[in-house]
Amino acid sequence: MSRYTFHPKLETRGGRNRRLLLGVIALGAFATLSLALLGFGICLLTGGCSLGARAPQAEPTPFVPLVTIYAPQPTIAPPSAAQPSATGVPPAADNPAAAQPATMDPRGRIEGIPDFVCPNPRPAPAGFGYGIQSNWPVGDIGLFNSIMAEQLKMDWTKAQVRWADFEPDGRGQYALYKWQLLDAFTADANKKGLHILFGVLDAPAWSRPQNAFPGRPDLLGPPDNYEDARLFIEKLLARYKGCVQAIEVWNEMNLDREWTVASRQINARDYVAFLDAVVPTIRQIDPTVIVVMGALSPTGANITEGGVTKVVDDLTYMDQFVAAGGPSRVDCIGVHLNGYNMPPDKEWNEGYNDPTAKFRGPFDSPHPSWSFKSTMRLYYEKTRKPLCVTEFGWASMENLKRSDGTPVQGAPPGFDFALDNTEQEQAEWIVRGFQIMRESGYVKFAIVFNLDYIQKVGGEPDQENVATYSITRRDGSPRPAFEALKQMPRPR
Repeated sequence: MSRYTFHPKLETRGGRNRRLLLGVIALGAFATLSLALLGFGICLLTGGCSLGARAPQAEPTPFVPLVTIYAPQPTIAPPSAAQPSATGVPPAADNPAAAQPATMDPRGRIEGIPDFVCPNPRPAPAGFGYGIQSNWPVGDIGLFNSIMAEQLKMDWTKAQVRWADFEPDGRGQYALYKWQLLDAFTADANKKGLHILFGVLDAPAWSRPQNAFPGRPDLLGPPDNYEDARLFIEKLLARYKGCVQAIEVWNEMNLDREWTVASRQINARDYVAFLDAVVPTIRQIDPTVIVVMGALSPTGANITEGGVTKVVDDLTYMDQFVAAGGPSRVDCIGVHLNGYNMPPDKEWNEGYNDPTAKFRGPFDSPHPSWSFKSTMRLYYEKTRKPLCVTEFGWASMENLKRSDGTPVQGAPPGFDFALDNTEQEQAEWIVRGFQIMRESGYVKFAIVFNLDYIQKVGGEPDQENVATYSITRRDGSPRPAFEALKQMPRPR
């Protein structure tokens, strides 16, 4: 018998309330237990739980196929003294040279958005640098920076800064959203130990009415008044002082699509005059920044049509640059190495031949510009300046698919050599290229082109030439080059 008996006529109001409360508690406990047992049973049946050690899980791919614009700046805790960052950069608290400035240089101020203060200011590191380029404005900035710094263990990255995107409508009329994106990218990359190369190019239309080619907006070039470029670069470097370790001043000036001017001629003398207008400001803002000559396209040809210069042989242009005194204006000679379908350790004139190659340029028409090794060596011999390889890689069409899942149809126009390179060759040659550049003794850093453009540029891999150089696929899965770079030794 129960210790307590309740008679309805004798039970007080308080007793009835206590009885109801106990009943509710008991009912709730029973329901909770039942739901827990049901959930555990489902978990066991579906394989989601185990009664012991958790089964090892397959490593997920580092990417997702869909990309979204990332605006908020992530909060990244600095590595502790006991756990240094993967790139070896000490946190600001342990590095007196990286003391955080209290305020931003006022020349970098942009009305309408907060000032930017570099989280961990530092100069470029000593020793050889390993880097890779992401299409930084697209996708989750924090994710792709983490992949570069933590999975691939890179310590450099490149951000192309298209002036026309940041100041599109007139002097001082800034696209605030672009600057906010660059704020987020720069702060996050800096916190994760990445050293940053800014590549500045593409003057806005308002700045070049005389230099522009009527009806051809695709032909880019410098402004009519170099002072406009100086002011933009001043704004850029003053804003990000301490976070940017190198600046590449323009891009592939031996092509009319990058350097169209009123004379319709391409000559390195004009570029040296451009450097004279902007480099003193760079040095005044931050004397530690590495000033990089804009890398040339390794063309190996001179092409003129109707009196208009279309292409200048990169070695011819380099001779012009040296004759105009260009090397004294810069700290480093920018280099683009397209790879073509030659391994990195072959000189242009040593008789190397791939009889299976469909693209025959390097074998039937030998020229130094086909060769990774020859291009580097000759640039250095001509200029006697260190090299900064701001883009290098090998294109491969192997295993690439179109957006509907069907195999690619050939290669992008002008990139037939990508059909000759396997994914495994792409991987091996990138790793070997890093080794050759480090061992040369005259390369400061080298940046792989590219991590993820295939996911971010739109279009199809057989139409977009940048997609063929990506070390990931359209769905975000890694190609062999990605895995090879993860495992690559990194001596300095």
